[in-house]
Amino acid sequence: MPPHTLTLPKVMSADEVKPHRPTFARIFRTAIAENFSRFRNLSPQSKLMAVVKADAYGHGLLHCANLFSELGADSLGVGFVEEGIVLRRAGIRQPILVLGGIVGSQIDLFLEYDLDLTASSLYKLEAIEREARAAGKTARVQLKIDTGMNRIGQNFRTAESLLQAARNSKHVHVTGIYSHLATAEESDRSFAETQIARFMDVRELSRSIGFRDVEFHLANSAGAIRFPEARLDMIRPGLGLYGQHAANGLQREFPLLPAHQLVSEIVYIKGVRKGEGVSYNLRWTAPENVWVATVPVGYGDGYPRLLSNKASVLIGGKRYPIVGTVCMDQFMVNLGHDRHAVGEEVVLWGKQGDEEITLWELCDAAGFIPYELPIYLTGRVPRLFV
Repeated sequence: MPPHTLTLPKVMSADEVKPHRPTFARIFRTAIAENFSRFRNLSPQSKLMAVVKADAYGHGLLHCANLFSELGADSLGVGFVEEGIVLRRAGIRQPILVLGGIVGSQIDLFLEYDLDLTASSLYKLEAIEREARAAGKTARVQLKIDTGMNRIGQNFRTAESLLQAARNSKHVHVTGIYSHLATAEESDRSFAETQIARFMDVRELSRSIGFRDVEFHLANSAGAIRFPEARLDMIRPGLGLYGQHAANGLQREFPLLPAHQLVSEIVYIKGVRKGEGVSYNLRWTAPENVWVATVPVGYGDGYPRLLSNKASVLIGGKRYPIVGTVCMDQFMVNLGHDRHAVGEEVVLWGKQGDEEITLWELCDAAGFIPYELPIYLTGRVPRLFV
């Protein structure tokens, strides 16, 4: 494998999926496009950076990036330089901001692939200036200001030192100044409002120093929805583009279309008698004589073991509970007295008929957040982009 290459889950056509595995994820292109449109219409005066980090939140980095390019995204956001390199090698030409903290040894890669670096401290900025000068290039840089999340970024109280240094750097072109909201989705708006006020002060300071032709941005998906004053020059929706919210109640406020469905099929059915146990450690016992179906999905695919005896699936448009421990490669479902057949489709999350299992339902059952489950799916679960 060549250096600086990511191994991405395979995105297949419908004809390719079936010969490989009965388990795959359907990614709905129309849903993603509609969600993009809703965010664009939410803040038409702002530019839109489509965030595609972590394999586009488990939806397929290249396919989603190409779709957002077609839809007119002004720029793309990724987590690491390797993701940006993948996009550049695939022909993506939009500006790409690497949102994560930089490693000094990778600065030359940002320069080679024309990626925007995040300068989160004076030390990082000096390293970028030094590498760019040695290469005879000008680095595209965005300055990260920490307004209270305490992850990465120059503290807002000392932002002037970073701003002044960036202004004086000969081999740095500042394209943006940004921060990140820590609590935008929470019902208590107070800390988000504090962060917004701090960033507005930094924006005024930046302008007084001479930064006028840069983009100021702060709002993630929830921030763009709940805080119009935070939309500024650009919004940065991530999770929302894929139809999910960081807080369950936001769906009523700003409806989105889920874009991810995980499906499999029944591969085995057997009768289990009353009093008999199922799966490792026999953590479920049949209360009566029932039919139990086996589904070829497990924690080896990224379906969490924590959902043992907690989650349900859809078969024939009806809910059935997972029983016993989720295994590495399979789990079992209690069909009760209903008769089903080997080969029938099983939906682990998403819609089937009039029923739906939402990611939030699974998250509430096992203590996850909707970001996690699609990302947890491993490389042996192909993605079908439809």
